[in-house]
Amino acid sequence: MQRNSMSSKGPTATGADTATFGRERGSQRSLNPFNTLSPLNPRAAARLRRWTGRALLAVPTLAVVGVDLAKRKHHLLDFEGNDLAFYLFGVGIGLVVWASLLALATGRRGPSRGLARVVLTLVALFAVGGQIYTFERYQAYVNHRAVLVGTSFLPSIGQQLWFDRWTFARALIPCLVLSVTLPILGSRIAPLRRRQRAWLCLDLALAGVLVAAFVSPERGAEQGQPPDVMYISAMGQLARAYWDHNETVERMHPGPRTPEPIAPLLAQPSIKRNVIMLVTESVRAQSVCVEYDESCIFTPFSNRAAKGRLALSQMRALDSTTAISLAIMWNGLLPTESRANLHSAPIIWEYAHAAGLDTAYYTSQNLLFGNSGTWLEGTPWTRHVSATMIDPAAPYDIGADDGALVDYVLSDIGALKEPYLAVVHLSNTHLPYKVDPAYMPFTPQDEATGPGYENEILNRYQDSIYLQDVAVGRLLEGLSMRPEKERTVVVYVSDHGEQMHEKGAVGHTGTLFEPEIRIPFWVNAPQGTLTPQEENSLRSLRTTPVTSLDIFPTMMDLLGLWDAPEISRFKERIVGGSLLRGGSPADKSLVLTNCTELWACAFKNWGAIRGTKKLIAHQGERAWNCYDVATDPDEVTPLGVASCGDLLPLAEKTMGGHPF
Repeated sequence: MQRNSMSSKGPTATGADTATFGRERGSQRSLNPFNTLSPLNPRAAARLRRWTGRALLAVPTLAVVGVDLAKRKHHLLDFEGNDLAFYLFGVGIGLVVWASLLALATGRRGPSRGLARVVLTLVALFAVGGQIYTFERYQAYVNHRAVLVGTSFLPSIGQQLWFDRWTFARALIPCLVLSVTLPILGSRIAPLRRRQRAWLCLDLALAGVLVAAFVSPERGAEQGQPPDVMYISAMGQLARAYWDHNETVERMHPGPRTPEPIAPLLAQPSIKRNVIMLVTESVRAQSVCVEYDESCIFTPFSNRAAKGRLALSQMRALDSTTAISLAIMWNGLLPTESRANLHSAPIIWEYAHAAGLDTAYYTSQNLLFGNSGTWLEGTPWTRHVSATMIDPAAPYDIGADDGALVDYVLSDIGALKEPYLAVVHLSNTHLPYKVDPAYMPFTPQDEATGPGYENEILNRYQDSIYLQDVAVGRLLEGLSMRPEKERTVVVYVSDHGEQMHEKGAVGHTGTLFEPEIRIPFWVNAPQGTLTPQEENSLRSLRTTPVTSLDIFPTMMDLLGLWDAPEISRFKERIVGGSLLRGGSPADKSLVLTNCTELWACAFKNWGAIRGTKKLIAHQGERAWNCYDVATDPDEVTPLGVASCGDLLPLAEKTMGGHPF
């Protein structure tokens, strides 16, 4: 009876509960599309949900690899052996990190879910969106080399949003949408329920990040990882460098510029002309034919192509550091100006743009090196190409092939409307000096820079200059065949020189001796592109000591902008003078330094120069050395400091309080 009584009550109670449960399940089924697929087989639907949820975890990695293939398919298809294995290893690490983060972000509830979603979104924006944007600019991703030599792993966010906001948005918005949508979708389909699984996912994510960050990227090819893992690796290597107090990343480098606005200008050149500035890297005056020479062996191709060039044999840079040299030539300021002034002063392209001129910057330099791209961010070029756009795997030191750059220039420069300003910036003559067996007249040669290899490294350097000159000669010949050849002036200069053991080392930035600061400079101007007065001025300066401070005013003068009243407030800080008008006064005293607020030198050195008199010092020395390079061009016999006494106060001012 008791059993019957219970059974009589049971169906009523159970029916009510079932009705309620049915309504709840119906509500859930309406939210979850998988419940409608097989209402008569809930186990199959649950299994389908689980497998779909698992497949969802692979979507971020598949998306990253898909984007990478779309952007550099041919580069990736060249991977084989160890390089291919390392790339696939990176894909696996990325899969672990993304799947673990996404699984945590699909949890049913709790603070870990919200934190995981925030982390997932940030990683997507920086490690994927930021990399896509960087690739759009440089045709290469940010990797460990870029952050170690540049210190700023991405350019200023403000600069990006303002100057390149649409490209920036196109890179970030899809990553943002996907990183927000996937966790919501995953939590609807197959949410993470068990706490033990959450801890496992957290451990896997951390382990994956640590492996990506600290396994040496040198194990694979250059740019040999997926972009997301490459970014994490770069940040790990940067963190390690700071932990080790690596001086490369702790030195000051150029940052993003905020140039002062320029009012519209009216270009009024004495003669309407196109101006091409041809800048090379680390080429010293003594290793090229600055003036035309029938028996030239160092640079025979440009020597032949520019026979009528007007050469200045006593041009000197005020430093031997690329960043400092380029700033001086492009904005005209002293290297000792404040960092704020160096980052706010307009540069040559901005003046030309204000005058409505077409402009170009063609460079084989890798702009990921030393924050070069960050410093030039937002420059209003009409046409532009850089190393990684020519070759995504371009080395950071020597950049892309100079010959390939010249081919690009000759095919593209016709797109500029006359009169125009174009800067062609070469790079292959930087250490370790690019050579080609087909163009190696100087032998024996070797990359070794230590004692016992003085002749071999010098020959390699000369072979590199010779190879670059093949490209320079082809550029000049190509320009001479263009319709505008009779209206185009070419200004050739090097950023600084290079030491070849003359003072104990190989390279630059270490001293202010002549091999590192005396540079080639010439102007190739077809008949009628200069006035008689301008040509006579250049000829009169053939053996006169001049400095790189005069290059910016000369470029502005060639463009017809030097007398524009609208730039008078900028000219107050510009010390040099136009070489078309005699240049700077011969008795002007100027600072020499490789240590500025734009670039903090590794080896501190300072000095001052007036004419042929130089007063210089190095951090390892205990006194100033005075030289007269007119009577002692090899700087072998120092004069007494009294011989340069009037330079001493100026030289000491550049030291920034550094004691001997």
